Amino acid sequence: MNKKNILSLIVVFTVSAVNAQTADSVFDLRAGLGVSKLEQSNIWMFVNEYEFNAKLTNHIAIAPSLVFNIKDHSGLSEPVFFQADINAFVSPFRNNRRNDFRVGGGLGFYKLSGEGYAARSAFGFNLIIENTFMINDLFFIGAKAFMQPYFNKESSSGVLLKAGVNF
Repeated sequence: MNKKNILSLIVVFTVSAVNAQTADSVFDLRAGLGVSKLEQSNIWMFVNEYEFNAKLTNHIAIAPSLVFNIKDHSGLSEPVFFQADINAFVSPFRNNRRNDFRVGGGLGFYKLSGEGYAARSAFGFNLIIENTFMINDLFFIGAKAFMQPYFNKESSSGVLLKAGVNF
């Protein structure tokens, strides 16, 4: 190959790499649906999560979130579940690309009550693995797996499918 062709290829690959990156948004809002299990109590729940993300750098983000169980109104006794978390995430491959794989952890609080369930609440830590993919510059989809041991010896784990929007 001559020098002109090599230079042309370098320019083309550089431009295509820049265009493959998404718009650099600092904030996003995510909503998720999935299942969660309280291990010690052996309670399975359908849950929804609402999360607000703030990217601090290209590798670090923080995200407070709220989780609620979904009631099916079938007349069966169901627990009332509430959870609040504050998490920090590390994206080893950067969080400003079309695919964002991240690992995180933080502090969480849950409260469980309801007819037929012993009311309880506790603080605990959580470990999260999450992957999101940008559909376009505004919308993205993803999946999240989590595990949360609490200080009252209860623990929860689960998976969620998520969708979100950049601001």
